Amino acid sequence: MKKFTDEQIKSFIDKTNEELVIQDPRPVLEDLGIEYKEIGNDSYRMNLRNEKTPSAFISLKNGTWRYRDFGANKNGSIVNVVMDFTNKGYKEALAFSLQMLGVKNYLNEALERKDEAFTLTQEDRARIKAQKEANMNREASHPLSHVVGVYEVATNQLAIDYLAARGIVKIPPHMKIISGEYTLKNSEQKKAFGVGVLTQDGKGADIHFLKKIGDLKTISFGEKEISFFKNPNSNKVAVFESKMDYAAAYQQMALDHVNIIIANSTSNASKVAELLKKENLTEHVMMFNQNDISGYKFTAQIARETRLESFKSIHYDVMSEYKTDINDLLLKGEKIADRIEARGVEYFESIANSLESIQKVQQQPPSLIITHNDLQMANQPQAHERAR
Repeated sequence: MKKFTDEQIKSFIDKTNEELVIQDPRPVLEDLGIEYKEIGNDSYRMNLRNEKTPSAFISLKNGTWRYRDFGANKNGSIVNVVMDFTNKGYKEALAFSLQMLGVKNYLNEALERKDEAFTLTQEDRARIKAQKEANMNREASHPLSHVVGVYEVATNQLAIDYLAARGIVKIPPHMKIISGEYTLKNSEQKKAFGVGVLTQDGKGADIHFLKKIGDLKTISFGEKEISFFKNPNSNKVAVFESKMDYAAAYQQMALDHVNIIIANSTSNASKVAELLKKENLTEHVMMFNQNDISGYKFTAQIARETRLESFKSIHYDVMSEYKTDINDLLLKGEKIADRIEARGVEYFESIANSLESIQKVQQQPPSLIITHNDLQMANQPQAHERAR
């Protein structure tokens, strides 16, 4: 067995824990038969000691699952839950948790491979980052939400008028009026409806309100998931960041005969990449990204994870059209098809890196407008080839 320094061993353990604490612990709780109740959509209250009023929780905080037992004044991760419930030692509890949650033990792999430089791959890092972002979206979303009803847009004049005001008069077949319910953390129940799309499992949805509720414009029912509308007769696929991007592009482009993927969040980039690989849809890919840092990083991540050498996308002028999306182009009277170009992943990485560098220097959050002069350099990555 290869010997490692204490620092190396700690590094391997840290890598394992980093991936372990982002996994939903429900499979462990169910396998052990722990009595639990879901609180909101980001916490489980557990009865570990046959208490009349359970006082142990494992909850999402800043994208990771954290354990806290107020009755016994203990805390930690899912491993500590297993230790406290089963009276097993750390090593055995860790092995069980890793097995149940499908996480690799990086220390064991390093020992087996006898590789001192054993590290997380770029794909591992991207996957972990995406899961953390998805967890944070889950924390921020409305708990215990679900779809109640799905209707055709044509049945609601308010929805027709709202979409028409955004330049959308030809209703895409997958866009519906969707109503749902959600429960706040204080147990107050709310209802909401709007125009949107169902997620790929048909159980959840992502909708846009017809009128803002406070600062809210959108809401997800169920977990923040991607939408996939499969066309078995086509190997072409159009990937959109949002449902409104899809609806806007549908006004000018023939999309009825291609596969449609709607990410519903840039944090779902890895899920989109996995779906493209699973469905073998990597030869004829069209990306409809938005013109901001998240949009360029979203596209670059998908291209990297699916090893796309070239794909089609929408050209923006980074300088003058920053924060523009497909719906903005439609409202401006732009011909979207004229902006389609063939590109490689380096183009998107170059712009994303340039914009991030500018923001770091200026110490500005992504929501602030970047000035014309600052964007001049970001607008000149390598040359691109216009697709005809």
